[in-house]
Amino acid sequence: MNSFNKINIRKLLAMLCIVVICISGISVSVPVFAQTENETKECVIAASSKTVERGNEFSIIVDIKNNPGIWGLKFKVSYDHTALTLTSVKNGTVFDDEDTVLPSALDKEEFVYLAYLNSLKNNTDNGTIVTLNFTVNEAAEFKPYIIGVNVTQAINVDSEDITLKANDGAVSVVKCIHVNDTKWDFDADTHWHNCVYEDCKEKIVKTVEKHKAVAIPAVKATCTKSGLTAGTKCSVCGYVIKKQQIVKAKGHTVVKLRAVKATTERTGLTSGKKCKVCGKILVAQKVIAKLPYKMQKAAKVSVQDKMYKKKSTSSKVVSNLVPSKKVTIVDIKKSWYLIKYNGKLGYVKSTSIVFKGTVITKKGKLRVRSGAGKKYPIISSYKRGTKVTIIGNTSKGWYKVRIKDKNKDVVGYMSAKYIKL
Repeated sequence: MNSFNKINIRKLLAMLCIVVICISGISVSVPVFAQTENETKECVIAASSKTVERGNEFSIIVDIKNNPGIWGLKFKVSYDHTALTLTSVKNGTVFDDEDTVLPSALDKEEFVYLAYLNSLKNNTDNGTIVTLNFTVNEAAEFKPYIIGVNVTQAINVDSEDITLKANDGAVSVVKCIHVNDTKWDFDADTHWHNCVYEDCKEKIVKTVEKHKAVAIPAVKATCTKSGLTAGTKCSVCGYVIKKQQIVKAKGHTVVKLRAVKATTERTGLTSGKKCKVCGKILVAQKVIAKLPYKMQKAAKVSVQDKMYKKKSTSSKVVSNLVPSKKVTIVDIKKSWYLIKYNGKLGYVKSTSIVFKGTVITKKGKLRVRSGAGKKYPIISSYKRGTKVTIIGNTSKGWYKVRIKDKNKDVVGYMSAKYIKL
C-alpha cells in the first residue's frame, strides 16, 4: 500500500474515533508532549471572565491563540448551575458551522464542543471558537464562579495529538458593578469615589488614594478686614488638611489733621483725623471760607503807577493806575496796599495812594519826625483829632503824612498806631 493510501486510512480512522467519542460521550484526556525545537509559542484555549450582577445576561467567549494546526477538537465547559444558566450558544469564526457539532440541549452538566474538518487539511485560524450566553440566577451568591475548560481531544490531519493549554475563566457575581460618582468623599488621610447608584453608594476601593497637599496662601489683615493664616488642602478633592485661622482686623492708627486758619487770601480747614496705615479719613476736614476784608478805606491815586497781582513789581500787572482816580484800600501789607480799582483787586506801592487819617492820642500830642523812627528829629507835634493825609507807609509801623498847618504843609512821619484811618 503506498503512503498516500496510508494517510487516507489514518484520517478515516481518526474521523471514526471522533464520531464514536461524540456519540458515546467518552472523555479522553489529551497527553501533553514535549515541544519540538520548531515550536516557539504555546497553543492556548481560554475562557473569558466577567463581573456581573444578579439577573444580568452576559457572554463568555472561548478562543484559541497560537493555533499550530488542528483537524479535530473536542472540549468541555463546566460551570455552577446553581448560579448560572446557559441560555444560548453561538459558533465562532474558527470552525465553520458545517464542521461543528453543538449539543441540542443546554441544561447538561457540561457543555461539549466538537469540531472536525470535512476537508483533508489543518485549521490554523485563531480567534473565537464559541460564545456562550448566560443569565445570572437571582439566588446566586456574591462570589467568583469558575468557568472550567477541559480539552479532551485535539489532533491534526495526520491524527497526531496536539499539545495545548486550557485556561479557565471566571464569573464574579457582585452586589453592584460600580460606577464612579463624580464627587469625592474623604477622611483625614485619603479620598475616594463612591458608587453613583443610590441603592449602593459603596466606597470604590480602587479609587482610594492619599491626599495631595497644596498650600493655601495667608491673607493679611487690614485695618478694617480680618485676615487668614496659611493653610493646606488636597488639590484633588479639596479636603482642608490644615484649616486657616482668622486674624482679627488691626483697627485704625489715628493721627490728627491740623486745622488751617483762613485768611483774606486763602481758605482754611477745620481739624480732622485719619488712619496712619491705610489713609482712610476718619473725621473729614471742612473748608473754612476766606475771611472778608475788614478794611474798606476810601483813597485816591496820587501818581501814575501799576497795580500788580502780587506784592512785587515783577509780578503780573493787573491794571494801570490813573492819578486822582478813586480806589478802596482793603488791606495794608507794610509798604504795599491791597486795593480795589475798577472792579479789580491788586497790590500797589503805598507811595502811590493817599487817604485821610486822624490823630488819636490819649494824652498829649503826636510828634511828627523827619524819619520813620524815634531816633529822627521832631519837626512838630499835633493834638488829638488833627486831620492828616497819609501819603506813604513803611515796614516799620510809621506812616508818611502831610498836615496842613496854617498856610503851609508839614510832611513827616507819625507812628501808625496813633492814626485812625
